[in-house]
Amino acid sequence: MSYRSQRVRPLVTNGFAVELPDLIEVLVRDFPDPKEFKAERERLDGYWFIHWVGGKLYHLRLKAGGPNVEGDPKSIRVSEYAWLLRSRLDDAIGAALPKYNPVRQRPFTFLAQRSELIAQASQAAKISHPLLHHFRVTPKFALNSKTYEPSDGASAVGVFVTLGMRYDIDAPLSELQAAGVSLAGMYVVRKDPAPGERRLAGRIHDINGGQVRLSEAFGEDAIAESELKLEGSKENFAACLKTLLGHRYKTLMDALENEETEFTLGPSFDEKVEQMGTFLRKSQIELAAGVSARVGDRIVLRNDSPEGSNIQVAPPVDYVFDRTGSKSDQFAWPGLSQYGPYDRTTFANRSPRILVAFPASTRGKVEAFLKAFRDGMGAGYRGFSKGFRDLFGLASVEFVMCEVPLSADKSSAESAYRSAIEAKLASDSDIHAGIIVLLDEHAFLPGLQNPYIRTKSLLLTLGIPTQEVRMWTVNQRPESLQYTLQNFSISLYAKLNGTPWTVNQDKAISDELVVGMGFAELSGSRFTNRQRYVGITTVFSGDGTYLLGNVSKECSYDNYADTLRESMLAILKELKARNNWHPGDTVRVIFHAHRPLKRVDVGKIVFACTREVGSDQDIQMAFVTVSHDHPFFILDRQEVGIDVRRDSDVKKGVFAPARGTIARLGRLTRLLAVNSGKLIKRANTPLPKPLLVSLHPDSTFKDVDYLAEQVLKFTSLSWRSTLPAGTPVTIFYSERIAELLGRLRDIPDWSASALAVKLKWSRWFL
Repeated sequence: MSYRSQRVRPLVTNGFAVELPDLIEVLVRDFPDPKEFKAERERLDGYWFIHWVGGKLYHLRLKAGGPNVEGDPKSIRVSEYAWLLRSRLDDAIGAALPKYNPVRQRPFTFLAQRSELIAQASQAAKISHPLLHHFRVTPKFALNSKTYEPSDGASAVGVFVTLGMRYDIDAPLSELQAAGVSLAGMYVVRKDPAPGERRLAGRIHDINGGQVRLSEAFGEDAIAESELKLEGSKENFAACLKTLLGHRYKTLMDALENEETEFTLGPSFDEKVEQMGTFLRKSQIELAAGVSARVGDRIVLRNDSPEGSNIQVAPPVDYVFDRTGSKSDQFAWPGLSQYGPYDRTTFANRSPRILVAFPASTRGKVEAFLKAFRDGMGAGYRGFSKGFRDLFGLASVEFVMCEVPLSADKSSAESAYRSAIEAKLASDSDIHAGIIVLLDEHAFLPGLQNPYIRTKSLLLTLGIPTQEVRMWTVNQRPESLQYTLQNFSISLYAKLNGTPWTVNQDKAISDELVVGMGFAELSGSRFTNRQRYVGITTVFSGDGTYLLGNVSKECSYDNYADTLRESMLAILKELKARNNWHPGDTVRVIFHAHRPLKRVDVGKIVFACTREVGSDQDIQMAFVTVSHDHPFFILDRQEVGIDVRRDSDVKKGVFAPARGTIARLGRLTRLLAVNSGKLIKRANTPLPKPLLVSLHPDSTFKDVDYLAEQVLKFTSLSWRSTLPAGTPVTIFYSERIAELLGRLRDIPDWSASALAVKLKWSRWFL
């Protein structure tokens, strides 16, 4: 594993070290059933703090008196039991900020004072509306108590400061309706929920006579309007303000984004974190009787610390365009343009026939778009001069034109598309892929009215992957269209089972597989038990070559572990036969997951499956969780950013660590920077959040730095774009599949059978 030369520039985190005593006294007793924990916590509330781990209950006395507890007294070293005081700190840290009322207790979350950003943005943009003062955006701070390891085997506790935005809508529902806002389907919440009552009330069906009738609800299906307000979601915000402000909506959002930069850009975020540390240091935090904590210095990661190297920078990812690895480039599109796709000599379908369904009124524009796509835009447009056919070394590309007659009734669009496609396929069924061209007003129609999701369902059932394109894209100026066609062509080639590129890999063992794991909760409602699940698996070779995709059968939560085991065994057996594992071969299987289900140790399940299938091989296994959902940031205060434009002094990416920076948080955890430099688009882009890479403790392959670099490489394997994705494709593809399955499930006559048969090796979900 090669890294760039050791860097001396430190990385500043958004956290502060917490000063704790070396030893504390606790009571420990056996407590095998965690289901009884809540009742026990209520019984001891105020006198004891309790924490359940591995069948044992740990007790910290908060004050004298109260119920007695029988247990074994124990003096424990905090560096070995940091998780116990971390948990207690979550409850107690609010005492350090007595002037702030929490909007959430764990983690302690509160709103900034004197900072309401919509009012500031509307004033800056000179925009007014009688209802605008009912919309509020307020900065929201959270104090996250977390453990980290300054050195192996010695844990410490830190408080990590994060910043978000809280959206609130207090406008009376009837006034919004009178102003033209369509409220049907929007979620509403209770203004003042009673203790123990759900805040989310339901979805609006209609409003009449001061009563809100709900189409979905917890409990009552009709509630007085005076008791409800719209949920403060970004979706509700956008829907309301677009109606109220019209073309001025974008102006307001641009002004709001400018206001938010005072909290979200690297230097401003760093400043706010430092200010919060100043407040926190003023108070001693009482954790238990005789046990207190103080917030100390900012946590800084260095390579010159006694603990050793905490920061590494992986080398740039090389895009590879042949099996020998000799044809490579540090950038996807220049390499593809020079060398052609990775599988150019072995790609099976060199004369694809592509169905194009398009509105009858757009034929001329669509034909011009298709010609530019197939044949290229010429030497004057270097971004897409060659065209799909020559770029990917195809013999021919035939478009099977399917004209769709549309009426003025938007709701009839999907049936018009389906009828036209069915008629065309009845006379010409030899189709390898589909392009669905949509008018802009049809592209975002909901659910079953959406022509694309209905036609995608139809064609996928027949084993035909599809690609959507809106007329807004078709009508782009050539200067922009050339770059759109890059992404369009890569996605379509991958859907035809092609491999545009892979990444460099040091081949040191017989076989290495990377298995992406996800799951979809098949429910379109927030008011029903999400009881049906499917497991989603994507499999790649170590160099990023896509091998197959698998969607398990539907199952209940209780049966998920058994279904996962059955599905994983089938996949691994197929891969063993396909890759021709021999007895004694060294095989490495690395599993990537985003968020395994609670109370299901997915790592243990897949490890058992791998051992069973690879009983004749020397198996190395690693289960890696890759997540955006964490409170950690890293800042490089010496990173000055890059110019937004050549003629501008405005910078982007200030304080953002270089792409490929790997920062050690603990023995099994790393932070990985994947978005920085030229990948940051605009000056107002917030400080990028790194990925948190965590290794399952039962893994037999334990090189966390290798695994973090591999995650970086797999962010460069997305064939939706020439640019890297924000997550590795092992997880990104699973999320795409989950999203589409959720939308397709409600389509009448939809069957996922083709996904497991004809489209098993296709990237149909791109």
